[in-house]
Amino acid sequence: MRMKRTTIDRRDFLKRGAALGMGTLIAPAFLRKGWAASKDRVVIFQGVGLDSLHPYAYSGGGIVGIWLHMIEPLVQMDFGRNEYVGVLAESWEFQGKKWVFRLRKGIRFHTGSPFTSKDVVFSLNRMKSDKRSLQGADVADVDVEAADDFTVVMTTKNPSAILLDRLDTRFIISKAAADKFGDQVDNYAIGTGPYKFVSWQRGGNLALTRNDDYWGPKPEIKEVILKGVKEEAARVAGLLAGQADVISNLSIEEIQRVDKHPRTRVEKVPGFRMYFLAMHVTYKPFDNKLVRQAINCAVDPAVIMKHIFDGNGSVLNGPLAANMVGYDLNVKRYPYDPKRARELLTQAGYPNGFEVKLHFSPDRHLKGKEVCEVIANQLAKVGIKVELIGQEYAVYWGKDGVNGGKLPFYYAGRTARDGDTLYEQYFHTGVTKRIGYSNPEFDKLIEEEQKTGDQKKRVAFLQRAERILMEDAPFVPLYTLAEIYGLARNILWKGNPDNRVLAAEMKIKS
Repeated sequence: MRMKRTTIDRRDFLKRGAALGMGTLIAPAFLRKGWAASKDRVVIFQGVGLDSLHPYAYSGGGIVGIWLHMIEPLVQMDFGRNEYVGVLAESWEFQGKKWVFRLRKGIRFHTGSPFTSKDVVFSLNRMKSDKRSLQGADVADVDVEAADDFTVVMTTKNPSAILLDRLDTRFIISKAAADKFGDQVDNYAIGTGPYKFVSWQRGGNLALTRNDDYWGPKPEIKEVILKGVKEEAARVAGLLAGQADVISNLSIEEIQRVDKHPRTRVEKVPGFRMYFLAMHVTYKPFDNKLVRQAINCAVDPAVIMKHIFDGNGSVLNGPLAANMVGYDLNVKRYPYDPKRARELLTQAGYPNGFEVKLHFSPDRHLKGKEVCEVIANQLAKVGIKVELIGQEYAVYWGKDGVNGGKLPFYYAGRTARDGDTLYEQYFHTGVTKRIGYSNPEFDKLIEEEQKTGDQKKRVAFLQRAERILMEDAPFVPLYTLAEIYGLARNILWKGNPDNRVLAAEMKIKS
């Protein structure tokens, strides 16, 4: 009888999940009774959704939180404790060129197969070898082997003090499931996480149900619907109408309305995401350092922070925020100086300025269009004529966009706790195609800090690297923003500083 009921419940939930994907908002016929989330189901609207069920064919921060419901990493940053804690790994040891991980025992995948070191080896090797993977660079120099069923040894070419940071968002999938389902394995989204996959529609809903056999604390909420809703106004409308219980990237002008509504409230958390303008240095005119410095002098992010974000954030002085490892208090941004910008452009051979396209993703970045409009206006004052190109996140961020190195000039954000994460992905020679930057002196500093176990020495290397970047100016640092969420009043959840919306962390006020 128990199995029969489970089957009926699952089938009913599958139907509901499919039906909910038919519109931008959830159809009124499927609204739950009442005006708030329950322990049976929570509905989450985010600015981004899954583009596919390939677990490694993405690299954006918001999508990490979606996957965390189903699949898990070895380790994860605990923002409250400001340190890495074990998830699938119970403990670890740094031994120069080797890291030894002891895995938790008794964990099972959603199919029932046991989690072992073979799954870790399979997953990391797939990240590196799968042609659709966008995560191979993070583990490219890592050789992984299973010492026994619950011990994994990772060997790097050089001592890697920052491997835990690399593994924070590298998820482990089932080798047994891959052996069984072959090329179709991703259609089942099998992991060890607190929720199981039920259904998914491209551009629609991802429906999940609680994993009652989860190895960790059992989630309170039984069913989860995650929907990518690109338009900010649509997310707010859904929240206020009771069609959504949690929304991310709440717009600044809606804070007061949401907080005063009888059903909803606002949660703000200081964010880790740094926003910046990236200039790909292999494209003209960005191959000229004087041009890059001129753009730095021409952009004033304080205006954007005041008039667009109403002070919900902080202007950056350099590539790193004050709460990041490697931050240097003495580094200062280029002062806003249009006259100096024009002088630099003249020295660079562009006395009349030039025309350029600025790419951005309005469905990913809060107020992205408005921000880029202000930037375009500021650059116009020094003779740089900007055409704004808004793209869907999947296109903007994919291999035909940022990750393919095909965008000369773009507005981006990057979440990180450690400066190495940003420096490795954007500025270390040959790691990615995102910006085309290469400086041997910078590379040497990054390679030194990555193998240095002494944290104070690591920070010193990062700070020296930061000064080189500010001189070469392959980017324009802008600001960090608060992560702003709208929630039903009966949901107990503080929000995350990295834009991850996790139903397993939520409690329902009775």
